[in-house]
Amino acid sequence: MAWSKTPWSAKNGLGFGLVAGLVFALAECLASLLGGTGVLEPLRYAASVVLGSRALMDMPLGLTAFAGLGVHLLLAAFFGLAYSLVDARMAMELRPQGAHQAAMGMLFALGIWGVTFQFVARGHYPWFLSVPQFFQLVLHAVFYGLPLGLLFAMAERRRVALAEFEERTLEERTPR
Repeated sequence: MAWSKTPWSAKNGLGFGLVAGLVFALAECLASLLGGTGVLEPLRYAASVVLGSRALMDMPLGLTAFAGLGVHLLLAAFFGLAYSLVDARMAMELRPQGAHQAAMGMLFALGIWGVTFQFVARGHYPWFLSVPQFFQLVLHAVFYGLPLGLLFAMAERRRVALAEFEERTLEERTPR
């Protein structure tokens, strides 16, 4: 089986984005529950991107939870795909390093927060600004960016280990 030496992978980006998105959604829902606003409140906010502000008030909870999870995971996968482009631009020796990827993932998530909350929300979804912004910034960095970066680091370590194994195997098979 031939393995691609290309570090950029749409499949990794989409998949890792979904996994990090699930971690982030769980953290958001837990924080919302602990804050007293209800466990599914973050999904109502996500649903409001497609359903409007009514999703926060008078729409059936089942519909808003389903729509919110769909929007959240779609965006998480999209941003994971975008991060795979960032990963592809990193120096080869930095890609497998967990600390570097963790920092890059967190910075990337801070950028997502900046664009979505401070730019898009101000113009189209002002109700997103009613939640504590610093807390949202931290949640984005720690529960989306950090897992995303670490997933990419693990994938890069596997890629490097596989490439080294293939190289050793080829050397062993090659007559001298």
